[in-house]
Amino acid sequence: MKTHLITALTTLYCIGAQAANIEITFTDMNNLSGELYVAVYNSEDAFSKKRAMQSQIVSVYKKDQKVILADVPAGEYSVMVFQDLDGNHQLNTNMLGIPTEPYGFSTNPRLMGPPTFGAIRFPVTEELVAISINME
Repeated sequence: MKTHLITALTTLYCIGAQAANIEITFTDMNNLSGELYVAVYNSEDAFSKKRAMQSQIVSVYKKDQKVILADVPAGEYSVMVFQDLDGNHQLNTNMLGIPTEPYGFSTNPRLMGPPTFGAIRFPVTEELVAISINME
């Protein structure tokens, strides 16, 4: 019985040790109103189907704002974010589909068109991974 308990506790400890925190700093926010809609994806399939593995909605209150995503397993992830300035809970675009509200992606790529999971993915291999997303 003691052996089973020790094995179970060791397994739980190892599983917990593999989880990480992702600290995201959003920079260049010129408008200190509205909310940030942050979505984290862990695969190309989830990304293409817009099924975030974790998401947060955060009120904007300073120019360089941080969010911490807790207990993220090791792997590859991509982050997309937009700042909802008018409170309609969606990213506004013009007639060509170009965003009219601030947005950003992990790895801060220069893109023509929507990103792919591969273009904005980053590895999570440590207990704390810090990334910075420039809001455009």
